[in-house]
Amino acid sequence: MKETKLPLLIGIGARIRKSPYFDSTIKYGATGFTIYNKMYLPTSFAGPEKEYESLVNDVTFGDFAAERQVEVSGPDAYKFIRYINPRNLEKCAIGDCKYIVLTDKNGGIINDACLLRLQEDKFWISIADSDVILYAKGLATGFDLEVEIIEPDVNILAVQGPKSSKLMEKILGSKILEMKFFSFDYFTFKNNNFLIAKSGWSKQGGFEIYVENRTAGLELYDELFLTGKEFNVKPGCPNLIERIESALLSCGNDFDNGD
Repeated sequence: MKETKLPLLIGIGARIRKSPYFDSTIKYGATGFTIYNKMYLPTSFAGPEKEYESLVNDVTFGDFAAERQVEVSGPDAYKFIRYINPRNLEKCAIGDCKYIVLTDKNGGIINDACLLRLQEDKFWISIADSDVILYAKGLATGFDLEVEIIEPDVNILAVQGPKSSKLMEKILGSKILEMKFFSFDYFTFKNNNFLIAKSGWSKQGGFEIYVENRTAGLELYDELFLTGKEFNVKPGCPNLIERIESALLSCGNDFDNGD
């Protein structure tokens, strides 16, 4: 009896979410996805070698919405953030980003993240792949802290590469050139405000755009592609070759909460 082989399919549903840019990534040539924070994260367009060349020589942009945000706000927000990570945050001002590591009581790494201080008592934790929001809510409840912990509807676009500043300046103006590494500010595009941080998951320099308005984000996505043709822009995604060369660790791949 001949064995029947069925195609392997991953269904799209409530357990695995599409980002607002999912259809755009398909339109611009995405050929592969992985699951990251219960969302589809693009993993391939032209192939890792060609994407590497674009990243290190020109500029790439892409859908990093799977890099979810955990918003912590309230009177005990700063106390809570200090508790869940070992880094000294006394000099963390409004407008600063800080690379932090979330640890358990034994020093095991739960997540490495980028912390943004939006207000004195309001933070975003921009997380790698793990259920930080559940961990955070459990701690806040257990210690009876006066904080609100939510996942805001924020969907990141990443622009990376040596020509990223030129592309962003063309779209948003010269003010963006004044930004310091690991800081953020607000910029306007077509009457919509965008929080933009000078950061990213590469060593080539670039920006992460924290999009709170989905429609405006799709318009910016198209604008990055159209304006970026001048700088040989290509759609991109996390590049394994460049990440390893840059010694950037990946939560879940290079370490877990036993490390």
